[in-house]
Amino acid sequence: MALDAITTPTVVNPKTNGTLWAINGREADASTAIEIKATPGAGYSLHIEQVYMSCPDADAFPHLQDEDDNVLFGPFYTTATDPRIVDITFKHPIKMVSNKALEIKAAAAGNIGLYIQGRTVKDGA
Repeated sequence: MALDAITTPTVVNPKTNGTLWAINGREADASTAIEIKATPGAGYSLHIEQVYMSCPDADAFPHLQDEDDNVLFGPFYTTATDPRIVDITFKHPIKMVSNKALEIKAAAAGNIGLYIQGRTVKDGA
C-alpha cells in the first residue's frame, strides 16, 4: 500500500549535511504500516526534521515508526470532536537507526494527512 496523492516537493535549504527529502500525502487507512521513505542504504540514516500531520478521525492514533515497528514519534490522540494537527520542526532532528525505512502506522482506519521533511545522512558525518 502507498500514500494517496503523494508528492515529493523540492526542498531548498542552506545546510549541506546530507541529501534533503520531503514526503507529502494522505491515507484513509494506515492500520497496516505504510512505508513513506525507503531505506537509505548501508551506512546511511534518515534524519526527521519536520513533521506536519493531521487526523480528523477518532481512534486512528497515527504515529511514525521504523520498519521494525519501533515508534519514533506519536501516537497522536484524536476524537471525532477534537481533531489534531501536529506541526513540529525539531531543533535537533530525530535520527533513525542506520538503513531503516520510515513508516506511518495507525491503530485503526482513519484519514491522515502528512508532510514529513528530513535528510539522508552518511553515518558518522
